[in-house]
Amino acid sequence: MRPDAAALVAPAVGRDRVIAFDKRGGAAGVAGIVRTARAVREAGFDAAIAVQRSLRTALVLALAGVPRRIGFAGAPGAPFYHRRVVASGRHARDRLLSLVEGLDVPRPDPPPDPRLVVDPAASRAVATLLSEAGLAPSDRLLVVAPGSAWATKRWPAQRFGSLARALAPEFDAVAIVGAGGDAALAAAVVRGLSAGGGKTPLAIDLCGRTDTAGLVAAIERSGLVVANDSAAGHVAGALGRPVVSLFGPTVPAFGFAPIGPRVRVVERDLECRPCARHGGDACPIRTHACMESIEVAQVAAAAREALADPGPGIPAAGGVAARRTSGDRP
Repeated sequence: MRPDAAALVAPAVGRDRVIAFDKRGGAAGVAGIVRTARAVREAGFDAAIAVQRSLRTALVLALAGVPRRIGFAGAPGAPFYHRRVVASGRHARDRLLSLVEGLDVPRPDPPPDPRLVVDPAASRAVATLLSEAGLAPSDRLLVVAPGSAWATKRWPAQRFGSLARALAPEFDAVAIVGAGGDAALAAAVVRGLSAGGGKTPLAIDLCGRTDTAGLVAAIERSGLVVANDSAAGHVAGALGRPVVSLFGPTVPAFGFAPIGPRVRVVERDLECRPCARHGGDACPIRTHACMESIEVAQVAAAAREALADPGPGIPAAGGVAARRTSGDRP
């Protein structure tokens, strides 16, 4: 898997059991494919399940000579598989679980929810960062993730700060997580937090200060996560944390909403939605109404509902619990 994603799996299986495939770095090009295939061959796998529809992945597995290769029918690399499985299911989790049929194993029913294991070293490092920023062990922490790889999937960053202020009775501090390039978004969150009166939670900017393992550890410390349609929401769901996920150009019906016992989705029912499968750099109709029209009060209400839910939540498509606020897509 990609080096930046390896930290999600390594704590559960051991670092020595993860093979990094840096297709844009050291494993780029034909030479990188050959080197990665050699590493896979040396590991001596009996079977391989290709969860991606990637021709590059299929080539690696074929060159490695894995004797039993399973992947999706219709994928570019399908000719290199011994068993080709037709994906079925509304959520990506369910479609991926279709692949176990290639091992002659029945798909689990009910399907398991995603689960993550927190890296102990990362947990200690994040605890130090939070302590140095003034967070006490007993303080209640809200985590917000204002970033996204696609600009159209971002809720206005200042509203994350306004949301933290609205949730001040429930939380003592807000941690802003993201990459180093999200510094401007973090600054906007702080501006939103400081605008207006009332109690202001402690703001802790972690953007660019944690790696993937650190992101998982920070979310594990949280009492609630609010994120755009991005990785942070999925991590929170997999850790069983209350999470509110904000959807704009994309929709949960695509099958990529977070899964977890206390997940809420906030979205607006607009004629222009969905406009893209993965988002984009600019709104096609230049209004960004799908995200601009989501109000702080809506998100705060969804957050309080998630916090009050001790159980499996309200099941919706793919196991996602969705709050039906006024105008939300059913």
